[in-house]
Amino acid sequence: MKKTIGAACAAALIATLAPLPQAAAAGDTVSVNPRRLDRGDDVRGPHIEGKRVVDGDVSLKVRGKQRFLLGTSGDAYVVQVLRKERFRVVRVQPGAEEVRLVRSSPEQVLLSDDGSTIAVLDKIARRTSIDVRSAVDGELLGSGGGFRGYPSLLDLDGDHLIVASFEKGATDFDWTTGTRTTITRRPVYRADVSSNRMALFTGDPYDGGCTVVAPLTRPKKKIWRSCEEAVLHFSPDGKRMVNTYILADGLGPNRVSERKVRGRLLASYRVGGFFGAIWWESDTDLLLEANAKRKAATVRCSAGDCERASGLRPTPMYRPMVSAKEPLFSRSAR
Repeated sequence: MKKTIGAACAAALIATLAPLPQAAAAGDTVSVNPRRLDRGDDVRGPHIEGKRVVDGDVSLKVRGKQRFLLGTSGDAYVVQVLRKERFRVVRVQPGAEEVRLVRSSPEQVLLSDDGSTIAVLDKIARRTSIDVRSAVDGELLGSGGGFRGYPSLLDLDGDHLIVASFEKGATDFDWTTGTRTTITRRPVYRADVSSNRMALFTGDPYDGGCTVVAPLTRPKKKIWRSCEEAVLHFSPDGKRMVNTYILADGLGPNRVSERKVRGRLLASYRVGGFFGAIWWESDTDLLLEANAKRKAATVRCSAGDCERASGLRPTPMYRPMVSAKEPLFSRSAR
């Protein structure tokens, strides 16, 4: 949740087989080989294992060819699934029937930070619509349209929905009132309301554009700048970030960097194949789906120390569906 994007937008996909340039700051380069890592604790918190949502003692099978966990909603889990060549969004929980939250096959779906609502982006021909629905029963709570360019949903926190496109910049859309507030005209590709962080391009990265990390509330304040890397994800507290090559494209990165948000390099991680899903387990622990040449596993790393957080499995021949928060711009632009 990929087609080729236009020149500027392709860089934003942030997934590559090319290595990162040599970092100027000090920091170890760690070779991540799942078979050689010590076994640590299992992945903490809800996650997908094969066809199941696993969360401690909870193990729920979810039908579909592909499935991606959007997050939790109370005691339930919101999952995007591929069934009969169409994407669906469902709510599942132990001892209850599955609830379909979205009946269409949307361009993008985003679950709010508190798990109460979902934002659904659809683009039909030249028209873009955004609906906000209950994550309990799918009831329509609010909607908006008329977003120009090829917008993407970056974060949903309370009544703040961050909508961005390469052409028109980023907007804070209050879906409860319909109010739209321009954050910046520059192309924002990562945003996190709770940690007050965003990453944007100063221009087309294929033509000298660079990454700038700034507070969402103060877009002109530069926290960090790089013309070599782009941000994949901020840590929950916004004090760290995981990055990759700015002109990334392809199956998945074979090297990523973990940095403090002001740029200090903590470690670079390299794998013989490619990294799949990447997310923060905590403010300091990074989880990487490490796919080596033959074996794969979920690996937990922090400032250069790594351990295996799952059993070994065969390396897939393709990249699995990615996070709803990972795409920079909608599939229509690709």
